[in-house]
Amino acid sequence: MRKDSFMKSGIYRILDYVARLVILNVLVLIISFSLLIVFSDQWWPLIITGLTFFPSIVSMFKVIKDYEDGKNPSIFKPFFVNFGKYYVKSIILTVIILASAFLLVNSLTVFASNYNESVANIIGYYLTISVIIVAVFVLIQLPLVIVNFEGLSIIQYLKLSAVMGFKDIVLSFLTIVIVGAFLITALVYPIVAGVIGISLPVYLITKMTYKRYSLLSDKHALEEE
Repeated sequence: MRKDSFMKSGIYRILDYVARLVILNVLVLIISFSLLIVFSDQWWPLIITGLTFFPSIVSMFKVIKDYEDGKNPSIFKPFFVNFGKYYVKSIILTVIILASAFLLVNSLTVFASNYNESVANIIGYYLTISVIIVAVFVLIQLPLVIVNFEGLSIIQYLKLSAVMGFKDIVLSFLTIVIVGAFLITALVYPIVAGVIGISLPVYLITKMTYKRYSLLSDKHALEEE
């Protein structure tokens, strides 16, 4: 009787959710960073991290979303199923993200180093910063768009992420703050990243955007039928 009562209590639900987040966090770390940690003096584990990190994040978003929807209380099987389900699109988007980041950083460096030489460099510098801001707003929405809208093309995912990113500037800004805060915390306290530094911000972002995305994804599902 006491056991049943405890399992229905708010404390148990909180502890259960924390345990889920810790497990998801460890799964991402094992898949994406374990080889990088073991072989820290070699370059090839970076390729494994690049090929697995974004798909792992997308899978984590999907597992947390499904749990919030009350669809699937499991962790391990859904995580790996979703990892495989979204892998190809996630990898294509990873290549686009990395290529875009390289080009933008390179452009910013060039324009910054020649900032005082011409008006064109000044314009290019601020234009590049503007593009970087747009790219960040797209990137923070991308996993949410992928898991909430099935059957879209890569271009459609990018366009919709841009729309969602600028549709609610305040919400997007809060998302950036959450990610930034946890990145700084992880750098200062690496143990936080190891325990809950990835899954907790994903959970907070999912909860914060849940109602908005649920309404839009339900509407999209109805249009698809």
